[in-house]
Formats: sequence, C-alpha cells, structure tokens
Amino acid sequence: MKYFLIIISAVLIFLISNCLSQTNDYNDLTDINSFFADPGSFQIINYKGKKNVIKVEGDKTNWAVVKYSLKEYRGREITIELTADVMREGAEGNLLWQVNNESDYPSIAYLEKPAVGSWHTMRGRLIVTPTNNEPYIYLTNWENNANNTTYYVSNPTVTITEGSILNPDLSLRSIKSVYENDFLIGNISDSAYLSGKYFDVLKHHYNTVTCTATYPVQLAPSAKGGNYQWTHADSAVNLMISNNIYVHGHILVWHEATPSWITEGTRYEAEKNMRDHITAVLTHFKGRILSWDVVNEAMRDNLSNAEVSGDWKNCVRKTETWMPNPWFDKLGPDYIELAFRIAREVDPGITLYYNDYGLENPNKAEAVRKMILDINNRYKAETGGSRNLIEGVGSQAHIYELKSNFNDMRLSLEKLISLGIEVAITELDLSMAGYVRGSGRDTVMTEKDEIAQAVYYAKLFKLYREYSANIKRVTMWGMDDGTSWISAGNPCLFNWKLNAKKALFAVIDPDGFLKQYDK
Repeated sequence: MKYFLIIISAVLIFLISNCLSQTNDYNDLTDINSFFADPGSFQIINYKGKKNVIKVEGDKTNWAVVKYSLKEYRGREITIELTADVMREGAEGNLLWQVNNESDYPSIAYLEKPAVGSWHTMRGRLIVTPTNNEPYIYLTNWENNANNTTYYVSNPTVTITEGSILNPDLSLRSIKSVYENDFLIGNISDSAYLSGKYFDVLKHHYNTVTCTATYPVQLAPSAKGGNYQWTHADSAVNLMISNNIYVHGHILVWHEATPSWITEGTRYEAEKNMRDHITAVLTHFKGRILSWDVVNEAMRDNLSNAEVSGDWKNCVRKTETWMPNPWFDKLGPDYIELAFRIAREVDPGITLYYNDYGLENPNKAEAVRKMILDINNRYKAETGGSRNLIEGVGSQAHIYELKSNFNDMRLSLEKLISLGIEVAITELDLSMAGYVRGSGRDTVMTEKDEIAQAVYYAKLFKLYREYSANIKRVTMWGMDDGTSWISAGNPCLFNWKLNAKKALFAVIDPDGFLKQYDK
C-alpha cells in the first residue's frame, strides 16, 4: 500500500505539473520561441499532430492572435524571416502576419481564406524599420471579426538580421524611360515600397502609382460614426507627389473591401452611406489624386454569348455563396452609375475609371463596353454636353497561365478602345502557378520558367506599345516576387532580393528579347 500511495502521489504531481504547463499566463508564453499572447483565453497544448501549440480563442480573435516583440529593434532596419504552422477552427477569414508600425502595417505573410480545420504553413520575409513605441510581429484575422474562432499556432519561428540585404542595380535603364513616349509605367503603393531600397527601385523605374491605402476598408470607420483613417494614405500620397510620381486612387466602391455597416440598413441608408463615403474621400484628396477607380469588379465571370448580347445589367455581379455583393443586394445594378454620378458631383475635375479583371476575355470586355457606352450616352443626353461620365476603363491583366490567346487580348483591347475614353492596364502580373494568393510563398525559378514568363511579358508590351496612342498607363501589381499577393507564381519583374529577372529585360527590350529567346 505504501508503494502504491507513493506511485499515486507521483502520478498526481506529474498530472498537476503537466496541466500547469499547458495553461500559461502572459510571461510563460514567451517560452515558445519568444511568441506570446495577451492575457485572455489561451493555452499551450498538443493538438492534431503538433506539440507545444499556442491556442487562442474568444474575443482575442478581433486583433492580434499571437505576438513577437521587436522592441529591441525599434528605429533600426531589420530583415524579418518568419515561418509558422497555423490552423483555424470556426469562422472563415484571411490570415496575415504583420508589423504594427505607427502609420502602416506592413505584411510578412498572407493567406486568403485557408481551409478551416487544417494546418497551413505560413512563411515570408519583410525588410522594415519598427517605429511603434512597442513594436511587434502579430498574426491577425484580416477581414474577419468573428469571436467564435479558435486559432492554433505551431512552431512559430522568427529570424532577424539587422540591415537590408537588398542591393538592386539602379544603373539599369528604367522602364519609364523606355516608354516615356508611349504611356506611364506604374506600380502600387504597398507599405513595404515606401522607404529604403524598395522606394529607390520605385522612383527609378516608375512614374505613376496606384494608391492601395485608399480602399474603403482602410479609410472608412470600422463602425458607423467613427473617424476616417487618413494617416497611412496621406503619407503614401504625399510621398509620391513630392517625388513627381502621379497618383491614381483605388477604390471608392468595391463589394470585397467595404466595412459591413456601409451597406447595411435600408436602400436609402445604403445610398446615403455610399454618398457620404465618396464625398469624404474625394474631398480629402482633392487636388492630390486626379483620377480614381470609382467602381471595381462589378461584372460577372464566364459570361456566355447570349448573356452579353442582351441587357448589360443582367451581367452584373450578384451575391454568390463564395462572394457577396451587398451593393447589388441593396441598390441593384444601378449602384454602378450612382457611384459615378456622386463622384462627378463631388469633384468634377478628376478622371473617373471603371476597373475590372478578366477583360482579356472578349465576352466580359463586351459586357463592360456595353455598360460604359449606355451610361455615358444617357449621361451626355441628359446634360447636353460631350463629356462622358465614365472617362476611363482599367483592364487589370492578372494573368494566371501563359496560355491566354493574344488574338482575344487584341479583340478585347479594341473593344475598350472603341469607347473613345482612356484605357489603362491597371494590375499587371504573370503567375506561373495559377491563382494562388498569399505573399512570401515565392521560390527560386527555373531558367526555363523564367524565360517563358519573360517571353510572355515581351509579347504583352509589344501589344501595348502597338496601341500606345490609346493606353494611358501600364501598372504592375507588385514590385517583387516575395511581396506579391500571388507570390507562389513568382509573377513580378524582380525577385525578392530586388534583383532583376529576365522579365525586366524583356519589358525593357521586347524585340531584342524575343529575337534571342522566342524560337
């Protein structure tokens, strides 16, 4: 009996100590590779084949799931390399590793709506100078504020190197100089690109920027009655203007990036919220942003010949199980014209664009052509003037396979040009891995893939130059493969170290590159 009691006591001590090691307070959580969670509902457990997993649940999901302090690096340039296995149970949403800088939140790695209940490896790199008083890396559930979500983070690992390891060659001929007599050459104002070597490359090669800090979800209050968040966008816009870089605004009305309260309530309330938002944004940036994407991605995909031969309003994107369109739900297809009319009233001096993807497909391009023509004709008849309401159309040109038909591209481009308004290529990138979203997932390309991608870029720019009299700007959607939103496909002109890929040389000299490689 004596030995039995000793054994029982030993077992109880083990179980108690084990339980204590599984539920920790703020300080103990730093034992997992220096990652911690705020006080609340969290544990350290073994779960689904992983050991020492940080579990976070409850209202902690509304902001930072887990954190990693960067306090010792405040004010010093560092290169962050991060990897972690992440699982979510409960609500869907996007996952994002970020740094909480004062005026922006640069991302390290991003996953779009990863499958619930499965482990996903997130990895990425970021060159940043932490500026917050208490800077940290954190995992967040971007665009998902549900409280019924549980997060599991396994083996989060961070490697930090002081100083930038980027060494771009700024002696290369700039893209903007090659096409100075054809069209503007642009990129985006991703927060990572606003300083250091990234900004050096931006200034060297590009003369226009599409501002990605002006999405409704980034500017508008998260709840009705709050304050607009101008700081990050103002910083980006003013920086570009001070460096003689033309700024294009993106976006005023988009179903995919709008705070939910804006489209809630009655039809009258939704319309008023739209008017108030457009008025606030255009008034704030008046005189600084001279052209805007007013409506984004309003047309459905995979349109048939029969559909595009009918009323364009039947081609407008409706709410689907995989993607809601609350603007259509509240206002019907007329929300498109309404947004443009409001924008014209608020600032008559700016150029108003409609922007969409997939316009390489002639059917979708035809639906957009009919929509713009109808709205513009009615507007001019009503006003008795010659000025169009929609004065520009943007073809995003996200290309996810190198098999797209160039004859279709030419036909689509000519459909848009026939409208007699500005045409722009607005979000160009060429993925070698299809439509796989997320940053920090790039790989080292094979020479074969790099040449194939570059040949395609060369052919595209030959096509664009052929129609340069009608194209206002050609804008790349991302500078380098590592920070790209579809990084797994290595879609950009530079690799993650900002070294030029063959694609850059193909863009700079399409004819010479094709002569050498397109055999």
